[in-house]
Amino acid sequence: MQSLKNLRNQFDFFVRSKIRFEKGLPEDFQIPLSEKKFQEEIEEFLNKLGFNKLFQDSEKHFVVSDVGAKNFSLAPVLDGYLKENHKTGEIHGIELDAYRRLSDLRSRFDYAKFFCAQAREAYFHPIDFLDFQKNCDVILMLNPFVSESPLLAWGLPLKHLKPQELFLHASDLLRSRRGTLVLSSPSEDEFEIASNHAKKAGFRLGEPASWHPNPQSIQKRPRFGRLCLIDR
Repeated sequence: MQSLKNLRNQFDFFVRSKIRFEKGLPEDFQIPLSEKKFQEEIEEFLNKLGFNKLFQDSEKHFVVSDVGAKNFSLAPVLDGYLKENHKTGEIHGIELDAYRRLSDLRSRFDYAKFFCAQAREAYFHPIDFLDFQKNCDVILMLNPFVSESPLLAWGLPLKHLKPQELFLHASDLLRSRRGTLVLSSPSEDEFEIASNHAKKAGFRLGEPASWHPNPQSIQKRPRFGRLCLIDR
């Protein structure tokens, strides 16, 4: 069964990565309520992790990256943290499956351009994170793929399952700036696997925190996370 899913995902991923026609959002586009709720819930979770404190002390120009950004709806949320702390910075969204099409036939890339425009300095990269080469102060991995089943369920081929390489690359990009990895997973098992990979990549693991949905939540699964620090 896993082999069949992988073959199907290989074909589907190849096709959608080649079909890149754009269908821009209308000028009067309004963010759907479900997307606003998602942004609010992620912000609530980040606050539980003490995310805001990452931007309070330093006067530097921050570089923040969201790995697996999907449609990059977190761009204005992340810029909001910088604004709140009177900081400047650039925000990068990295998404391997950037040309996946949604029900309105627009791609994640189409939506990402809209959300980039909602932040002061945001950039969307439709690439594999392993090809991203900019040193960072903060990297978010809010649902990294660290085992086969979730990767296949999200429609990706198994050749892209490289968890240890993923965390090693993150540590390389953060090391020169003594940055922070924001790690989370929607299950305790996946969170433990991801945390072990982070530890092997040289991160010091912070205390875990969790967010649990209520009946009105858009996200129906809990989220487990922690801040992971890197030294030079």
